[in-house]
Amino acid sequence: MSVFDRSYRKYEGELKGRMYKIWEIAKSTFRVQFSGKKVILLLIFCNLPVLAFTLMLVFMAIFIPGGFSDIFLGTLFESLDLALYLIIMFSFNAGSIFMPTVFIAALNSGTIANDKKHNALALYMAKPIDRIDYGIGKFISVLMVSSFVTYIPWFVFMVAFTLIGGVSGTEFVQSIWVFFAAMAGALVVMLFFGSITLLFSSMTSQSILGGILMILVIFLPSVIINSVNVIFEQDWLNYFSVSSLIASSIYVLFGKPSAGSLLGEAAGFFGFNVNGWVSLAILLLISAIALLLTFRNLYKEDISG
Repeated sequence: MSVFDRSYRKYEGELKGRMYKIWEIAKSTFRVQFSGKKVILLLIFCNLPVLAFTLMLVFMAIFIPGGFSDIFLGTLFESLDLALYLIIMFSFNAGSIFMPTVFIAALNSGTIANDKKHNALALYMAKPIDRIDYGIGKFISVLMVSSFVTYIPWFVFMVAFTLIGGVSGTEFVQSIWVFFAAMAGALVVMLFFGSITLLFSSMTSQSILGGILMILVIFLPSVIINSVNVIFEQDWLNYFSVSSLIASSIYVLFGKPSAGSLLGEAAGFFGFNVNGWVSLAILLLISAIALLLTFRNLYKEDISG
């Protein structure tokens, strides 16, 4: 015998557009990822290179105002672009790349994995959204989280450097391209890290496993290649190092700086043995492949259970 349920009412209102749905997925996911006091501590730890340079700039301007220009702007850095360029190089060399990798992996590895674990994907699909909307929304949330170890701290440093360094209006206009170069570099890093994280998150229902795999894939090759190159000195091996790919890509995006600070020259940040444009193409290609594989995993996922 059929049952008449008077509680059911067909929805006749206007549905929101696709961009609204995607943004709601990204916003709710970001809110979950960025909750808790541990996130703040992890954020500070993973931004130590940028924080150290920013605090050094502030303290020197306060306590050594007379020698600020000679010491900081003359000896250490010459201009805004070189200052930011060196900070990025220090943040993503073979050793310190571990810190932003850990932050991105720790906060984003459960983006899809946790939904798979709790069968929340079926709940998403029960609403008027498809798997493309879901995937794009999740990817945007990963980019938002990743910006906290890329462009946001870089932007804070650029503002502090501009204000404390006493940059004139004309000098600021001439250096405005640095903000766009930093944005382009941050976007490349976020696309690469985000796509890799999302791929591993879509491959498993265990967020910890996905995070560990992401850290191993990005961090270990950089350390191994750097150690091997000390002995064999083969330039082509650097194409298998994520830190070398990122560093050489940033190098071309910042106009291939050839002169700079004492720190930069000592660390060898003003010349690379790999082609920066090729490195940039490799990073973007890997990002595109990882995203395609992620969407493939989403369409293979069974949501009937």
